[in-house]
Amino acid sequence: MSLLPTSGGANRKGHKDQSAALGEMDEHVARLQQLLRSEQMKCSRLQQRCSHQEAKLKQQEMTSSKLRQKLSQLTDRRKEKGLSIEVLNLLPGRRAKGERPSRSLSHNAKQEEAALRLMLERREAELREAMKLRHSFTTLLHALRGDMEQFLESTDMDLSGRRRLNEAETALGEHVTGGVVQSWRTVQKKLQDALSEGPPAEETDHYKLLVQLETELAESQQLVRFQQQLLQDSVASPLPSELSDSYFLEEWERLQMSWEEFDRQRRTFEKERQAFTDAAIRLSRERCDFGRQKASLVKQMFVCDSPLFGQRASRRESSSFNYSVLGPINISGCLPFTPSSTESGNAAVPEERLPSTPELYSALGLSYHYRSREVDHKSETWIEGVDRRAHTPWPSYLDWSL
Repeated sequence: MSLLPTSGGANRKGHKDQSAALGEMDEHVARLQQLLRSEQMKCSRLQQRCSHQEAKLKQQEMTSSKLRQKLSQLTDRRKEKGLSIEVLNLLPGRRAKGERPSRSLSHNAKQEEAALRLMLERREAELREAMKLRHSFTTLLHALRGDMEQFLESTDMDLSGRRRLNEAETALGEHVTGGVVQSWRTVQKKLQDALSEGPPAEETDHYKLLVQLETELAESQQLVRFQQQLLQDSVASPLPSELSDSYFLEEWERLQMSWEEFDRQRRTFEKERQAFTDAAIRLSRERCDFGRQKASLVKQMFVCDSPLFGQRASRRESSSFNYSVLGPINISGCLPFTPSSTESGNAAVPEERLPSTPELYSALGLSYHYRSREVDHKSETWIEGVDRRAHTPWPSYLDWSL
């Protein structure tokens, strides 16, 4: 019982350590992201500076071209002006004195030309330096971008790329680049340290599962490629004519057997359907005949039970039944009343009996199937009016409740 709190405390401590480690990792990743953003900002500033230098170089080129044009115009003007002045100031007898102004003017023009040439040379030198600086900036930016792409693609460092970056930074000077290469090296080291530490202990199972799924995916892809290759081979390679003919004959025989089986089943079904149709027709006819016979029998019994024939005892003595005239349709339970039968008095009249059920069925032309069933109270009353003998039970299809 004392081990449970200690295990719970150890679990809580382990969770706290894991949460603290995760927090430190998050802070470290945030710092690295901040450094990466700062490096990107420095790169953008360098690009802006490079574009500014390009614009400045273009302006200097335009000014130098303008200075060249102005210099050429000035030299042409000085020459033309000196000649015109010499021609206008030319006087007879004073040709030697007129030579002084031309010499002074030519001397001033030479000085201005020398000054302009010196300015032009300085501008050209500055332009060449700016072009070199621009080329160095472009080289540094391209090398830095390539190094970033390579580092993002793979963790292996290219020594030649690092050497090129260092040489470009040393050629430009840290005061020009702003230490962007050194900052990028710091970011690379920190990222490598973060990657070398590996994932936390909680994520090892997840990484193992990912690796297992990747291997299974590669195996399934290889299996699918193999199956596709087999399918293409099977489709591309046609069967020989002998094999194709044998396959065709087997399929034809199988089709013939299936067709014969289908024909046999169809004939059997036709026979069964015809037999069922005949049975249904026969049953409907027998049902109609039975309905008519039952109606006739009920009518005769109702006539026998009517009060026109007097009391029950005298009716039984005076009644005579002739069952020889029973047919499939005419069924009479009693003979009609005649005066001769009443006038006979005490004459001996042979006692008639009711026919049995098999005799009744044979007279009706029906097949007899004996089924024990209780007789309805109403039918029992009617039979008692004719004869007090025990009544034979009716079959199921002679039930009057239908």
